[in-house]
Amino acid sequence: MNRFIAITTAAGLALGAGSALAEPQDYEIDPAHSFITFKVSHIGFAWMPGVFHDFSGTITYDAEDRSASSTEFTVDTASLDTFHAERDKHLRERDGLFETADFPEASFVSTAYEPTGDDSATLRGDLTIKGNTQEVAFEVEEMAAREDPWGGFRRAFSAETTVDIADFGLTYFEDNGIPMPKTATIRIAVEAVRQ
Repeated sequence: MNRFIAITTAAGLALGAGSALAEPQDYEIDPAHSFITFKVSHIGFAWMPGVFHDFSGTITYDAEDRSASSTEFTVDTASLDTFHAERDKHLRERDGLFETADFPEASFVSTAYEPTGDDSATLRGDLTIKGNTQEVAFEVEEMAAREDPWGGFRRAFSAETTVDIADFGLTYFEDNGIPMPKTATIRIAVEAVRQ
């Protein structure tokens, strides 16, 4: 009888441990190994690339029910860098562009995560820039998920979306009769560490 109880208890503990592992897990974005980049047309000529250096965020990932996963992140808009100091000053300060003194942060909060394959998904959510919030959809590639060399466990993701920049109040070019870049492509590469 005691042996039966011991076996039953052990089985229950094992099932409980399995259930715990199946629960959604929280991750924090590792800014040293994550990147937010963008490209936009330079007044109808070549592509102009840029990055945001300072951002933070969290991910909740459910390996058993990926559709229950979610994320949110915040970006310091003054940290933008297009590799040209005078242009960056204009982008930060001019009316109709980022106006970072008045709008120091941009943010994204997910509303849905829709798996489209074994390692792909569409991430939908609300992107806010300059106080303007629009729903956007990122196409996501789920990459490596394993223990890292520093004793943690991390997951990696790559995501991309294209937005209409006028929707976010970035209208300087249009307001001044300059050939208007209509869209910007945003690419995000993330490594996130399980908490």
